[in-house]
Amino acid sequence: MSKAERGEELQPEVAEAETGLVYSTFVSAASFLRPYAPQIVPIAVCAFFIPIILAISGFAGYVVWSNLSAKWETPIYLQYGDGIPPNAQLVVPSLHSQQQYDVSLHLVVPASESNLALGNFMASLTLSTANNKTLANVRRPAVAVTPTSWWIFGARNTIDIDVPLLSSFVAGTSSLSADIQLGRRDNWKNLGTGEGRELSVISASLQGIAVPHGIRGLAIRFPLLSSLTAAFIFLTICSLILGICILPTMLPDDTEDDAKALSRRKTSSSLPFPSSEKARRKKRSQHGRRSSEAASPGSESEQIAKAEDSVSAIPPAEEPTPERLRQRKISVKRENEGDS
Repeated sequence: MSKAERGEELQPEVAEAETGLVYSTFVSAASFLRPYAPQIVPIAVCAFFIPIILAISGFAGYVVWSNLSAKWETPIYLQYGDGIPPNAQLVVPSLHSQQQYDVSLHLVVPASESNLALGNFMASLTLSTANNKTLANVRRPAVAVTPTSWWIFGARNTIDIDVPLLSSFVAGTSSLSADIQLGRRDNWKNLGTGEGRELSVISASLQGIAVPHGIRGLAIRFPLLSSLTAAFIFLTICSLILGICILPTMLPDDTEDDAKALSRRKTSSSLPFPSSEKARRKKRSQHGRRSSEAASPGSESEQIAKAEDSVSAIPPAEEPTPERLRQRKISVKRENEGDS
């Protein structure tokens, strides 16, 4: 037989031996750890769930932080050359339906002579819902003024213009669309020789600032503290739930001890008490003897009757049977005869 054939025959035996070794090792480890199972199981459960609870609590704090944004801003891309003042249509970022916002228009325009010569212009804003229902329509004037010059750095080449449009505006819905127009409807045709002019704009954006009010306003004022508080509350609730689930496994089981104590009581109550029965009989006999001595001497029948009365006067410890009553009368009669 070649070595290859021997190796093929020994492979199943080797695999079986390895499987038996692994099984025996597992059984021995389980039998060794079985007495410590009440302590090991809670530790393992806590080690598994505590990181998950910490991660979920951190995520809850982040969600609170992200939902407490005090400001939103969206860029505006104005359209020129359509025969009307520069305009743009955009979708407002998702809002909190019951939150109050101060809405404004922010413009960055070049500090050119043409922009400075235009004077006042109008900024119009129309907010509507997805169903094309108008919620707000407002127009506000603005003007580009000469920027302040510094004797070291000189004058700036751009001008920042902030046009407040709405104050404490409550949308009532989370999705809005905005229509913005910038300039004058007469296109400044009364300037110069009457040609139309437009405001030159480098960049524009629509901004909204949350107005703090109520509990949400308090959370907006302190976003970091609010997010940490939310994470701590979530962590506390999850820890309490985990502790309630694990605590019964860590407490000692008293049901077996109570069952053993109850069985002992039943066994002890069912055992007879011969010593107490003998003492009770002895007391009855002494009581009968004393009553016979204290009575006047008479006939034997009278003494027997008195003894029977004394015996009948003593309350029985338990319900007597007729046989026991007969034996008791005979014993009392014999004691009286012995005394006489």
